[in-house]
Amino acid sequence: MILCELLSYLDRESGYPVLDGGCDETIEKALAGSHKDPLGGQIVAAIARSAAGATADAAITRAQATTSLGPLRLKAMREDVSGHDLKRMERTVHAIDGAFNDEALAARGS
Repeated sequence: MILCELLSYLDRESGYPVLDGGCDETIEKALAGSHKDPLGGQIVAAIARSAAGATADAAITRAQATTSLGPLRLKAMREDVSGHDLKRMERTVHAIDGAFNDEALAARGS
């Protein structure tokens, strides 16, 4: 899967905004810290940094995407962080799984 496909899927399926413009623009804003949604930007930046290059057409694996969110997930689990952030991280990880599952099913013609 490429990074743009994953980000578009997350934007559509996670229940939270991920894209801030096109894929390249979203990645640039996230890495610069200027994404319209601070947590969404942190999520995009973490995932982009773990890909084989922080561009929209960079290849990314399920393991890279989920592992990249580890620090953000741990932060969201702290008691002083809102439950909203924890729920968002949970939904994001589930949506990542969904993206790669859908890709695998499509490859099998299912």
